[in-house]
Amino acid sequence: MKKQLFHVLSVLMLVLMSFPSHVKAEGVHVDEIGFGSGYAWGHMKFTDATNKVMPIFVRVGFDMNSVFGMQESKGTLQLALEPFCNPVFEPESGVETGLNVFFRYLHPIAPSVKVVAEVGSGPMYLSIDSAEQGDGGFNFLNQFGLGARFDLSDHDALTLGYRFRHISNAGTSQPNRGINTNALVLSYSLLY
Repeated sequence: MKKQLFHVLSVLMLVLMSFPSHVKAEGVHVDEIGFGSGYAWGHMKFTDATNKVMPIFVRVGFDMNSVFGMQESKGTLQLALEPFCNPVFEPESGVETGLNVFFRYLHPIAPSVKVVAEVGSGPMYLSIDSAEQGDGGFNFLNQFGLGARFDLSDHDALTLGYRFRHISNAGTSQPNRGINTNALVLSYSLLY
């Protein structure tokens, strides 16, 4: 598993490095392509089980300032697409996979540091069965986060953040008691 993860991340890094990061665009445009990982933990509500997950995601961010009349703003409103494939280690081995759509706001607090606030949701497949969500299958992953982006140069950055994660099937089946976890995530991005 570790070897396969290393190969996937190596290929992602090569793909990301092949994009020209020196091109600046006007209007709605891709302003960030990155990948990240982290650690998510929580307790299941109806058993003594612990929930442990390793988030693994790719982020494609679009600068949306021009859409909302924010061209003169110091901050950036970003629409980000985050496909993910997260190994689940506890309460049993499994996977969470899907696509989150985030609205992110990045506000500078120092020349190379930005505060990041984000909210996102999207469909996902959860492979494990649980008392909270019943049989594995279709769910939604809702996330709320806060963190900081550290620009390494004009062309790349590291982002460190906290995310509250809530898994729900939105009442499409029973039970729908939800699974809540906390996550620390770290991502590397190329900036455009």
